[in-house]
Amino acid sequence: MRWYQDLSIRFKLQAIVMVTCGTALVVAAVMLTLYDRANFLREKTQDLSASAKMIGSNCTTALSSHDARLAREVLNALQAKQHVVKACIYDSDGTVYAKYSRSTNHVDFPPAPTTRKDGTTIVAGHMVLFQDIVVYGDSIGTIYLEADLGDVNDRLLRFVMIDFIVLVGSLAVVFVLSYRLQRVISEPIRELAEMAATFSAHESHSLRATKSSNDETGFLVDQFNGMLDRLQQRDVSLQQARDGLEKSVAERTSYLNALIENSPVGILVLDSERLVKLCNPAFETLFQYTRLEVIGKTIDKLIADKDLLSEIREISRRTLDGEVINMMTRCQRKDRSIVDVELHTVRLMVNRKVEGTLYIYQDISVRKRAEEAMQRAKEAAETSNRAKSEFLANMSHEIRTPMNGIIGMTDLALETQLSQEQREFLGMVKSSADSLLSLLNDILDFSKIEAGKLDFETIDFRLRETLDNTIRALGVQAQQKGLELACHVLPDVPDGLQGDPTRIRQIVVNLLGNAIKFTPEGEVVIQVEIQDESEDEAVLHFAVRDTGVGIPLEKQQLIFEAFTQTDSSTTRKYGGTGLGLAISSRLVNRMGGKIWVESEPDRGSTFHFTTRFQLQKLSCRKYAPLGAEALRGLPVLVVDDNAANRRILQEMLLAWQMNPELTESGPEALTILERATTEGTPFSLILLDAQMPGMDGFSVVERIKQDARLAKSVVIMLTSGGFRGDAARCRELGIKGYLTKPIKRSDLLEAIKAVLGSQTAAGASPSVVTVHSLRESRGRLRILLAEDNRVNQALAVRLLEKRGHEVAVAGNGEEALEALDRQEFDLVLMDVQMPGMDGLQATAAIRKGEMKSRKHIPIIAMTAHAMAGDKERCLEAGMDDYLTKPIRPEQLSDVLERYSPTTATEKVL
Repeated sequence: MRWYQDLSIRFKLQAIVMVTCGTALVVAAVMLTLYDRANFLREKTQDLSASAKMIGSNCTTALSSHDARLAREVLNALQAKQHVVKACIYDSDGTVYAKYSRSTNHVDFPPAPTTRKDGTTIVAGHMVLFQDIVVYGDSIGTIYLEADLGDVNDRLLRFVMIDFIVLVGSLAVVFVLSYRLQRVISEPIRELAEMAATFSAHESHSLRATKSSNDETGFLVDQFNGMLDRLQQRDVSLQQARDGLEKSVAERTSYLNALIENSPVGILVLDSERLVKLCNPAFETLFQYTRLEVIGKTIDKLIADKDLLSEIREISRRTLDGEVINMMTRCQRKDRSIVDVELHTVRLMVNRKVEGTLYIYQDISVRKRAEEAMQRAKEAAETSNRAKSEFLANMSHEIRTPMNGIIGMTDLALETQLSQEQREFLGMVKSSADSLLSLLNDILDFSKIEAGKLDFETIDFRLRETLDNTIRALGVQAQQKGLELACHVLPDVPDGLQGDPTRIRQIVVNLLGNAIKFTPEGEVVIQVEIQDESEDEAVLHFAVRDTGVGIPLEKQQLIFEAFTQTDSSTTRKYGGTGLGLAISSRLVNRMGGKIWVESEPDRGSTFHFTTRFQLQKLSCRKYAPLGAEALRGLPVLVVDDNAANRRILQEMLLAWQMNPELTESGPEALTILERATTEGTPFSLILLDAQMPGMDGFSVVERIKQDARLAKSVVIMLTSGGFRGDAARCRELGIKGYLTKPIKRSDLLEAIKAVLGSQTAAGASPSVVTVHSLRESRGRLRILLAEDNRVNQALAVRLLEKRGHEVAVAGNGEEALEALDRQEFDLVLMDVQMPGMDGLQATAAIRKGEMKSRKHIPIIAMTAHAMAGDKERCLEAGMDDYLTKPIRPEQLSDVLERYSPTTATEKVL
């Protein structure tokens, strides 16, 4: 059909009309012819049937009388029917009785049918009729007629000829009419096509097609003319845009030329043959060449001598290889002088073809001189800063060393028999020394933060143990003011963390210390909960709540600034430098958290801060006691008037799978004890607060001992402030344990196991279980003390021996090595700054010897150095831990406890 598609629309229209009309005429002729033939056959059948009926009625007499002659005469009457070619009459037996044939030749007749019904059929081009002859309802014979169909075929042939003549004539008429009428459609389309060809050839937008009708062709003409209008408008717009673009390009070119010409940096463009195509006045000024002297010439030898030539050529090679060069180098001027320049080069690509390179030169001679001056100033500042740091380090060491003796010896003196006046004086000495040490620590920490030298570490630590140790150090201050100090870590808070426990301890100490200082009565509670947690890290929310004086709203933001306090007047009631919260705020920010306060005057304050920690890899974020299986389900009565303490004790006991019941007063406790005894479920253990309103803890125990049924319960007394004579009173009343708040969970668990074990152990000691006795029971250590200062030696020896440890003293590193060769020790306390061989050198020598022996002895740095990097230097030298002087007894005890060989009472799961 491809040839048909290429014909003109005139031929297509005419062909469509001819084919359509011809097909319609052929179909009509065929239908008419078939109808005439069918009608003619029906008439012929009716005529043959009528002839058979006539013959049958005339032959009844012949068949009845068996007159064959008469039957033949009846059949001969068929000669008048030209289309009947033969006929016969069968008798009732099916025998041919009479027959007729138009042909003179012998003709055979078929036997009479036995099952065929009356009617006509067409057989071999003839119409055959069988019809019974019936007399009085009985068949006496059968008539057979056979007629030819020649007349039918003749009539069909005449009809076909007539149809052909009509078809040819009709198609001729259709051809003539379609030829003339198709112009109505094809002529406008032809004209439109010629118009399009003319427009395509000449691109004349003034041409327009003539519309001759309002039909689809007219619509097409309108659309074509509209398209020409739009094209004309578009060309006008394009021409205007082209003119504007050419103007813009000219302006841009002028602008770029102005940029190049007025640029303060030297611009040089080379072609692909490394010849100069363009340079600007800044280049001419920088290198002292005129444009005519460099255009079309090789630049290498113009700006480089023998020494610089190889570098310039290497830069050119790297640039052509596609590398963008940004560097500082030196070039040669026309007068052979050398200039320092900052060079930028890039390869110029046009249609993916290298067309040259761009060089930009900037004179940096002034900057180089400024940098050299700045470097000299920096080196001078660093020298000054090192001198300042060394001075601060030496001053810190020189202040801390005597303060270690003052504070330590004061602590030891306060533990001896003293008069009230002596105790008061020594208490003032200790308080003043503590204040001075706190001031020194704050100033050093703040100087480290301001200098950006405060380092953070990421190590594994246990949150609950860290907080317990921290608040215990502040317990004495709280006891002196009669405050309840408690730590509440919610059960779902993970215990095994990775972070900087030293900085957490520093923040907590600052916040708790402030809370204790500004709280005249009531309680101070630190609470820890989860703010957000993922698979490998957690964000914890710490809140330190007190019942103190509160902070006005307008002061709540200022208190986090350095050297700022709520009351800065000369008559202020509370002292301090105002650095604690500033340091805490900066520490929290460095640890990825935030800090804020909620407070109302005279209603207390709550300081909040958040920090992000990594979770220990082997931690499932819980803690569990070791050896606490025997405590599972143990009934415990908790008696404390402070709700926070009751809740904290309850969570501890539930974590150890014990069964606590809580009450807030002595009378209620006695009622509960009597009820439980009556019901046969007495309490095995009573945790009893010593200071309660109305009936205190000792009074409750006295009432319990008066009832033999209640006296079987074991009592552990909990106190916020110990008094002289309490231990004797506990032994007198049969109290098994006496613990000072705030209570470490490990100490409480150990005490519970100790007092319950003493009930069943044969010959158990009647002594009261205290924190001191628990520490003594954890094992006696052999400790080597390497310290050159005699006061510090005496203080450390006394502190260690009071805790039951065996101590050997070495005056420097060499003596420490000799002592280690003579005997074995469990631990070494190593001063860093000593004459001869210092602590770092001694530690290195010890670790070197351990490489052969494959043993490891813990070495604890004990130094008055507290500057940035001091701790890191100690750890890098091979030391295991770090203590700053003055040595606090509780800090020393915590370190010894960490390195004690005995098994801990809790573990991280």
